[in-house]
Amino acid sequence: MLAAGCSAEAPGGVAFENAWIRAPVGGQTIAAGYCDIVNDGEDEVVLTEFVDAAGKRRIEIHETTEQDGMVRMRPLARLTVAAGETLSLRPGGKHLMLFGMDGEAQAVDVQARFADGAERTVRFQVRPALDSRDGA
Repeated sequence: MLAAGCSAEAPGGVAFENAWIRAPVGGQTIAAGYCDIVNDGEDEVVLTEFVDAAGKRRIEIHETTEQDGMVRMRPLARLTVAAGETLSLRPGGKHLMLFGMDGEAQAVDVQARFADGAERTVRFQVRPALDSRDGA
């Protein structure tokens, strides 16, 4: 099911909201993706993978942390969203990394894959690199 706009329904009352990608700058091909994953269901859900629906880009789940004054980014194998909770993928925290972006894309359809085998397509809107809505 492809969501209209920026959200998609998923298993167990899970919704993806405010899905967006910060456009790459200066000819770069790497971008970051963000959204709110809302779990209104009664069970936790586990997301194991995000895949470009068009097969053009590689997508990884990452987390930015700060330790001893150093900012580091590390890949994550999964995201868990507790029942009744919202997990926000945000700049400076957990997020998606998209490799192989071009400057032409205005939106990217991403398959969110769950541990139970379910999949949902989420449309991520591409925003300019310095968009005031993200605090940059």
